[in-house]
Amino acid sequence: MAHSKMKIPKICEYCGKTFEAKTVITRYCSLACITKVNNDKKKGNIEKARQQRIIDNLPPDRTHITIPEAVQQFGISKDTIYRLVRKGKIPAINLGERLIRISREDMEERFTPIANRPTAVATPAPIALEDQPIKMYYSQNECYTLNEVTEKYDITRHTLRATISRNSIPQRQIGNFVYIPKEEIDRIFCK
Repeated sequence: MAHSKMKIPKICEYCGKTFEAKTVITRYCSLACITKVNNDKKKGNIEKARQQRIIDNLPPDRTHITIPEAVQQFGISKDTIYRLVRKGKIPAINLGERLIRISREDMEERFTPIANRPTAVATPAPIALEDQPIKMYYSQNECYTLNEVTEKYDITRHTLRATISRNSIPQRQIGNFVYIPKEEIDRIFCK
């Protein structure tokens, strides 16, 4: 695609930095971000293939399965399975160190196998709060720093970070300071 003389302000989909794109379809700010995205995709595909091999190699007539096989078949973390085994909610056989086997029937009674789950889940339509366009660029005097917000609303930094993430509040780092729009923070914490 040909480059234009016009610079299009965009936000990198990988690192979140603001940059000037030369084309309309540019999604990432640099070759490094593109490489990282491609590597993440490759790792994800390799992991999916490994998980599928485990599920495919699992004989259907076996009554007891290993913890990794249960993780792949039911989509539950191994820590959850170990916790249920320790509490006695799932009967297990210990054949030695790292040789725990759990009953497939008990797992199927408690959890739905991934293969039997519906592929599409209906999600509710997002509720439009206002018909105003979302402002993406804020000047420094329209923003708080993280410390200002924690002091003003007497909240911890962890709570603030979780709120920013949950509500997709835009943030911008300039030097050592992270700036957050005042109107977004005030809207959330002044309820």
